[in-house]
Amino acid sequence: YFTTLDLAGNFCGPQLVGCRGADNQLEFERQRDKIVSAIAGLDADIVGLVELENNAITAIADLVAGVNDVVGANTYAYVDTGTIGNDAIKVGFIYKPSTVNLVGNYAVLDSSVDPLFLDTKNRPALAQTFAGANGAKFTAVVNHFKSKGSACDDVGDPLDPNGQGNCNLTRTNAAVALAQWLATDPTNSGDPDMLILGDLNSYDKEDPVAVLINHGYTDLLLQYSGEQAYTYVFDGQFGYLDYAMANSTLLSQVTGTAAWHINADEPDILDYNTDFKKPAQVALYEPNAFRSSDHDPVIVGLNLNSPPQCSGAVASQEMLWPANHK
Repeated sequence: YFTTLDLAGNFCGPQLVGCRGADNQLEFERQRDKIVSAIAGLDADIVGLVELENNAITAIADLVAGVNDVVGANTYAYVDTGTIGNDAIKVGFIYKPSTVNLVGNYAVLDSSVDPLFLDTKNRPALAQTFAGANGAKFTAVVNHFKSKGSACDDVGDPLDPNGQGNCNLTRTNAAVALAQWLATDPTNSGDPDMLILGDLNSYDKEDPVAVLINHGYTDLLLQYSGEQAYTYVFDGQFGYLDYAMANSTLLSQVTGTAAWHINADEPDILDYNTDFKKPAQVALYEPNAFRSSDHDPVIVGLNLNSPPQCSGAVASQEMLWPANHK
């Protein structure tokens, strides 16, 4: 989701590289309407996002404004991280202040925190602790690991011989760094409950996912939907690269997990793009949630335990990611 159009002469991110996303104002408006529709339809308390333009707060603030225009003023706010890392894209959080509060400051995992985490390949991870109305806390961390599509030979990570694609070691090391970082309670929450979200660019039997499972995290899509779970279709083959993973203390508080199939099953002729389409194909567009992205969002239900010093009803929360992956 880029508010800077992908036009000749425009550059994005701290390193001023080529932009992504919409190529013209019409495409941007079509994309924005679809993403807003998806987020509004999910009605989640916390939303983890990937592939936001890394332009301080401009893109995420614009998206929140669009959602609030539909669901009501001030319904959503965003975690103000400014620019994160040097890539053209970053991850982010939006949330409902009426149902959850931010606890303390966010934390970022990048190469300066752990050299195993190559932020020249992986996008820096973002952690934020949230609290519900009953004071119960948990920490969510949204991730976007390096994709399989481009080579990592320059860092000694060639094409994996076992079918895991390019950059498997880069992703695996990122998973090790992520698990070790979360074990230190990077947001100083004082609460052990952790939820990993995001596009890990790894299928569920690949090394990065195995690392996180070995560190005590449960793959919630696998647990609730089984081996037929999917969020992504590529060349007619389906699977999932998109995760919600709970650690052992949070697992008992998870009420369910599911993918909302609004994107992966839909043909790209329905998306916001107008290039390579005839006028009749462009006209198939509708400003709804379907094909707002190429990945399906993953929704997690949480029923958080009250802190020991409190009593009364527990808070019910939902979380998802990512409504805007392109």
